[in-house]
Amino acid sequence: MSDTPYGLGERPPTRVLVGGIGLPWLRDLDFGTQFLKRIADVEWPEGVVMEDLSYSAHRVLHTLQDFAPDKVVLVGAMPRDVDLPGTIRRYQLDLTPPGDEEVADRLGEAVGGIIDLDHTLAVVRYWKGFPADTVVIEVEPGDRAFGLGFSDEVESVVDTVLEMIQEEVASGLLDKHPNADGPPAVEGGTREDSEHA
Repeated sequence: MSDTPYGLGERPPTRVLVGGIGLPWLRDLDFGTQFLKRIADVEWPEGVVMEDLSYSAHRVLHTLQDFAPDKVVLVGAMPRDVDLPGTIRRYQLDLTPPGDEEVADRLGEAVGGIIDLDHTLAVVRYWKGFPADTVVIEVEPGDRAFGLGFSDEVESVVDTVLEMIQEEVASGLLDKHPNADGPPAVEGGTREDSEHA
């Protein structure tokens, strides 16, 4: 007899969901997807889920509704063209819903096959699909061409992004159970809006 309180086919509650968003076969723009593959062997506490969210925004919304996580950490590359390639921007997501027109435009593009971090953020915020504790970790891409692998600038920050995610996971687990002994925060990452390693 199992010691777990979950029935057959049930899973434990999702406390932290780490979602990667990437554009397949487009080097740095595929960061979220390829990053999750890179860290596939990392062990995480129970209740932490790694999920590839590289699909249309409305499907991401349904996935989040299914998992109902207490915290979400989204990882991807987003060309803002204001920072050097390899710059990491980490921020608490403002959950204010976008306007109707913007969401209609983004849904139309999503149906056409567009996969994009900003599309996902807009659509899921509109339908209030993110938990209050939602953090975005995005990297400024250097190479947006067709192909595999990251540019040198983005490759150099992979370990730093992992450290940031470990910090966010530890924070999410401790926030729900402040008296529990959770995994320690990993040194190296900061909570600043941007960082270039």
